[in-house]
Amino acid sequence: MKRYRLSVCKGSSCKAGGSDAVAAAARDELSTRKLQPRCELYRGGCYGFCHMGPNVVIREETGRKRDPLSPEDYQLMGWEGETYYSHMTPEKMRRVVAEHISEDKPVVELFGHPDEPDPGD
Repeated sequence: MKRYRLSVCKGSSCKAGGSDAVAAAARDELSTRKLQPRCELYRGGCYGFCHMGPNVVIREETGRKRDPLSPEDYQLMGWEGETYYSHMTPEKMRRVVAEHISEDKPVVELFGHPDEPDPGD
């Protein structure tokens, strides 16, 4: 059985876009489905994709020792088992918990694409 670490951005742009509601939906869905033993929920810092927020990063727990100085809470690391979701809403978050966390099936059509240009550029 896979274990996960789910992080919802708490940067100012993501918060303005509704990341608090996304985090609440994740917390509620994890609780409803009794998935807390399989998934730890965190609030990560800004991932730098503000124009794509709210942003969510899910990493499969592999037993890697956690480095307290690692940038993993505010940067995509490119690790195996790392999934990035963008433009998240509470409804999308509930789906991600139901499929990715509960069934170990990442929701491909909701993946974020970090190389997507900022519309302000």
